[in-house]
Amino acid sequence: MLGKAHLTIGMAAAWTLAMPETVPAALPVIAGAAAGSLICDIDCDSPAERNDSSKQRILAAVITAAALITDGLTGAGMCRTITESGSYLWCAGMAGLVVTVAFANVSAHRGFSHSLTAMAMETIFLYLILPQCVKPFVIAFITHILLDITNKKRVRLFYPAKKGFSLGIFYADRMANRVCEIAGAVWLILVIWTSLR
Repeated sequence: MLGKAHLTIGMAAAWTLAMPETVPAALPVIAGAAAGSLICDIDCDSPAERNDSSKQRILAAVITAAALITDGLTGAGMCRTITESGSYLWCAGMAGLVVTVAFANVSAHRGFSHSLTAMAMETIFLYLILPQCVKPFVIAFITHILLDITNKKRVRLFYPAKKGFSLGIFYADRMANRVCEIAGAVWLILVIWTSLR
């Protein structure tokens, strides 16, 4: 699937499982899910995939930044976690995340970046940076992998093992992608409305 489908479904799934009842409680869900939904596609290699992925990553970065800024203005907790955490742990988390994402960027598409190995490493490093974002990050990451496994191209889920998995049901850029985008957007709107009303 492409970026919008991953973003809407990942955020909707994370929101559904977290069910935040206030805006401050929703901010880590928003930040974690936005990052987890799209971090896998740092490795896109074709021009069309890279173009879509770049646009969606920019959108995810804007969403995450908006959540952090809102958090800082409201004193909800994420920014306080960053400022109060031990600087060594925070720096270790940032360094580990940068190295892991850099390695994912140069790996083959649907290789390391789409694996449980990458998810575990990135989750550990994110925990050192913003522990409250970990659960939505993992949920969104898992939805990304599950959506991609339905496609024709194999996902190396157990990297570094060479074997990949694919149900081979859909093409990533056709009708199923559009259906997932729309269904994800409707699901996200409904779950936000339900939890915050």
